[in-house]
Amino acid sequence: GVDYCVACTSGGYAIQLALRVCGVNPSDKVLANAYTLAPVPGAIHNVGAVPVLVDIDENYHIDINDLEAKARASGAKFLLLSHMRGHIADMDKITQLCSAHDICIIEDCAHTMGAKWRGIRSGNFGTVAAFSTQTYKHMNSGEGGFLTTNDAEIAAKATVSSGSYMLY
Repeated sequence: GVDYCVACTSGGYAIQLALRVCGVNPSDKVLANAYTLAPVPGAIHNVGAVPVLVDIDENYHIDINDLEAKARASGAKFLLLSHMRGHIADMDKITQLCSAHDICIIEDCAHTMGAKWRGIRSGNFGTVAAFSTQTYKHMNSGEGGFLTTNDAEIAAKATVSSGSYMLY
């Protein structure tokens, strides 16, 4: 389960905020699957970081072999993983690989609200998850998004950074 949730003005801003609160700095390299939508590399660029696009496999999931090769070659310490069109990649392999390379997983769950991998819902594998509630998403607010995390410090940073600082 998730302990903290922070509302955002848009799904793209939720991704950008997730990157910032996880410690992505200008010039950092961020791994991201190449099969995604424009707000994902846009969020990486908006924090001043550099996207390192990872190929997908025949099932439109991030390619584990290319992820490992690009993690080694780039030295990236962050993975912005987009779960696309309701499909979740092999999270056992991804979490093992990221743990071995000391890579922070930031999940983009705009397309997988409620989807599960081995009984675990998307958004529960990384340090933080971003969800979109834009018009055509699973939960619609017209525009907006939110972050979820189990990390109190990340939740506090996200809350303060989003302008909702009353409790902090």
